[in-house]
Amino acid sequence: MTTTRSTTASLALAAALALVPLGSAAAATGAVLPAAQLPQPAAEAAGAGPADGAAGATDRVVVKFRDGAVPEDSHDVVYAQAADRSGGAGLEETTATADGAQVLRTGGMLAGAELEALTTALEQDPAVEYAEPDLLATTAAVPNDPSYATLQWSLWDDPAGLGMPLAWDRATGAGQTIAVVDTGITSHPDLDANVLPGYDFVSTAQNGRDGDGWDADPTDMGDHPDAVLCPSSPMLPDATWHGTHTAGVAAADANNGVGISGVAPDAKILPVRAVGACSQGYITDVAAGVRWASGAPVAGAAANPNPATVINLSLGVPGECPAVLQSAISEAVNRGIPVVVAAGNQGVDAAQSAPANCAGVISVAATDVAGALAPYSNFGSVTLAAPGGDPYAQILSTGNAGAQGLGAPTYTERNGTSMAAPAVSGAVALLRELSPGLGVAGVREALTSTARQAPGGCAPGCGAGVVDPVSALVAVQGGEPFTTRGGIGALHRKISATTGEARSRELCALGGTPCFQEFRNGWIIWNDGLGARWQQILPAQWWEISTVG
Repeated sequence: MTTTRSTTASLALAAALALVPLGSAAAATGAVLPAAQLPQPAAEAAGAGPADGAAGATDRVVVKFRDGAVPEDSHDVVYAQAADRSGGAGLEETTATADGAQVLRTGGMLAGAELEALTTALEQDPAVEYAEPDLLATTAAVPNDPSYATLQWSLWDDPAGLGMPLAWDRATGAGQTIAVVDTGITSHPDLDANVLPGYDFVSTAQNGRDGDGWDADPTDMGDHPDAVLCPSSPMLPDATWHGTHTAGVAAADANNGVGISGVAPDAKILPVRAVGACSQGYITDVAAGVRWASGAPVAGAAANPNPATVINLSLGVPGECPAVLQSAISEAVNRGIPVVVAAGNQGVDAAQSAPANCAGVISVAATDVAGALAPYSNFGSVTLAAPGGDPYAQILSTGNAGAQGLGAPTYTERNGTSMAAPAVSGAVALLRELSPGLGVAGVREALTSTARQAPGGCAPGCGAGVVDPVSALVAVQGGEPFTTRGGIGALHRKISATTGEARSRELCALGGTPCFQEFRNGWIIWNDGLGARWQQILPAQWWEISTVG
């Protein structure tokens, strides 16, 4: 019995399992972008974004009458009847729009069901061509980091992205701490301002490559293969600097004119080193790192003065959840700390991989640039999904240029569920900034109740769907995350019996067309020139919406 327990405790936990092995050496190590060769800092941009959810309140509506349908002196009759039908107050004309529509003041702020009831009542009059809220637009927080606008597609507000500009209008992760239990961290200009003192839990000097065991230095010494520790390793010869990459996805600094932005750019990073040479770490070391990150006492380690508010595990091992790891995760969860984990990259049900199959975790599958389940990603028994990229459109983040030892800071592109998990950890940090009292169950509910279908499809199962930080933030503020507006909203009001209720917010390509919104029974899609129409199934690649008649 003692022998069995000892063998179990020494199983190697490969962080590389949460990376995707690709066909060539260049692809497997990720494209490296030296810091000196990145685009020069761009001027900060701000675009007007549509109000939504809690911000979707207004005291004005726009009404367009059909030409010649009713004399101007009879408009008041139409308004009064609509107010009676909707149970609202009186309406007063203020100004006219350039195309001849009337702007009406409602006498008070309306939102959600009240606002929809009023516009629906107005459109029930045959003289009315359309009626819609005169919403209050807000600025969308677009960072000035030069690679955001050119390469960070996973953060953009489009069907495959996370919609971060609208999320950053509400929260940026300030006051939150994201523990990254991984290969450690390296110094980087896009990370250093956010990094807290961490810890090294790699217990053997040979695996740690630092000459000792546990200590207070979480510096990544490189996870490249070792001829003695892993003589038949499938890894490529260069170090991955995996912990630096995942930390950047979660919380790289923003608006510093350098490189990239993380999902929660004002959160702190707590680096916890538990994986060393050959991308391997003992399960007992990983469990100790999780406990320490949560603020629980760990014998042999100094106390953690900065307990995490969310813990990220972008690593995995096949088989059942080890008892020692489950115990550590349960300790963290019982302390009110969500534990977000990568689903794994074996293309199988996540129930076959730990820690994705550990109780209490938020497990994350990966989607690609089409918003579909990535071909490598585990699936099925997962909580939700997030962008993890594919070999053709990877996830850009912080890295290091060293091949088998520390080098200069760089930016690298990788893809895998390792990249999807820290995106969700960043989203958790945003939620907890906005709602500090939100417990683990509340975080899970906010994420899963507002997740949307993968627009490119996820037949094997992506849990609740693709995480949508914007909608989750609106929900925890008590707002309605799935309001309808514009052409999609007008069609929905007319055919709501067919569509059912909205299941997502409206999403559009960066150019503003095409747009789509998920409803219980299908989708309403909209294109400039084609307008809105009902469709039960989206094309496999969402940008082909523009070719659908």
